[in-house]
Amino acid sequence: MQPSHAQVTSPALASLVGALPAELPRLALTHQRQRERGVLAVLEQGGEVRALGLHRCGLTALPACIRELTALERLDVGGNSLAELPPLPPGVRELFVDDNQLARFPELPPLRLLDANRNRLVEVPPLVDVEFVYVAANRLTTTPVTRGVRYLNVSDNPLSALVLDDAALSEVRAESCGLRELPASIGKLPLLRDLSLRGNQLTALPAEVAGLRSLRHLDLRGNLLDDLPAELAELPNLTKLDLRWNPLRRRPGWLTELAARGCTVYC
Repeated sequence: MQPSHAQVTSPALASLVGALPAELPRLALTHQRQRERGVLAVLEQGGEVRALGLHRCGLTALPACIRELTALERLDVGGNSLAELPPLPPGVRELFVDDNQLARFPELPPLRLLDANRNRLVEVPPLVDVEFVYVAANRLTTTPVTRGVRYLNVSDNPLSALVLDDAALSEVRAESCGLRELPASIGKLPLLRDLSLRGNQLTALPAEVAGLRSLRHLDLRGNLLDDLPAELAELPNLTKLDLRWNPLRRRPGWLTELAARGCTVYC
């Protein structure tokens, strides 16, 4: 029986890779300080690789021949020093490029998951049907345009505004983005269940938050809110509301009503 996963740990990378069967479906090189020539050997010998892990390998570039891995579905090149990516195999569905130096992306294949946290991204192309999007701790000034995205993390970006018009969104994290206000369109997210806006500079919330009928968790810690809209009391599914570290002038009476119906309120 052929092994389903190979962990390459020897410095003699080229000879080890040459000994691997061509049909090996999964290949990982984890925490190895191998140069690009070693990666090239992997790609030349890897055969029908479906998942490739090159996490923390000290890479400064990916060879263009990675495009030839037509069976590749999962690529992890996080924790390297990549400033750009070559064209990727069209079958890649999960892409991990976190902790690199990327400023932009090439044309991306139709992904299901994108993890690009902690890069230098100044823009992100429109993302369609990417279920999970992680672009925290970059240099984005505008919210990525999405359609069919369920999870979006844009925390720790200097956003000029939070623009969310993807009706598929279920969870949004926009923490420490310097946001001063929320648009009225925030209420047009019928499936949104979890919204974290902690660590911003919000001074008020729009009444349109009443449209978030599916919302369960709302984190507003560490903002500049001195009052709250009564529309928050209209959210039928809210089970957690965190208001700590805001300069609230008073505690609205409806917070007690929320707590009485089972919502945990931190204030």
